[in-house]
Amino acid sequence: MNTNPKKIFKSIQALTGWRESAFLLALAERALPNAVLLLDSIEALDIDSETYPKGLFSLMDASWQALVLVPDEGLIIEALDWVVANVIVDEVDNYGVLPSNDCLGIWEQALLSGLNRDKKRAPEGGQISLATVTQFLEFSEGEGLSEDQLIKLFDKHDLIVREFSFQEECADILRASQGPSAGFIKGLRELAQDEGVSNIGIALE
Repeated sequence: MNTNPKKIFKSIQALTGWRESAFLLALAERALPNAVLLLDSIEALDIDSETYPKGLFSLMDASWQALVLVPDEGLIIEALDWVVANVIVDEVDNYGVLPSNDCLGIWEQALLSGLNRDKKRAPEGGQISLATVTQFLEFSEGEGLSEDQLIKLFDKHDLIVREFSFQEECADILRASQGPSAGFIKGLRELAQDEGVSNIGIALE
């Protein structure tokens, strides 16, 4: 792997203000198909369909608007309530609960970053996103592997390389940005969405 995790971590740690919020929200948007798939499959989506006609996708649009484009504390809190409402706390025998809750957990941290700038949240968000991928690989390809074999699997796997590459590119773009213009955020979101493929390689279509 040609990535340097320590360098990427430092780059992420340097993000402050709206850039940190945008980084976290980009991670959540990248993982969004994981949550949508799970909540649809177990019919557990809890959201106001009039306010958010496209479910979590509408809530994501509203989150970018209130958190980064036109900061609005009231709307951030409203979005936060809906995000937290969709975290699965009951025991459900479905692996998909883990990546879904990871997505919502990062999303929650993104929104909280807009309400309280005192706490650093981006590095932990990056670690959660990476853990989503490693846990998925352990679940899908790691049966019977030793710890050393798992490390080798992670070290060369396309999904891990892709995750590090995204986090690095996202942090670099944000650090170089002059401000959160509508055009800039549109481009950042397109990068995060990656044509609808999530951080664990899931697509809804």
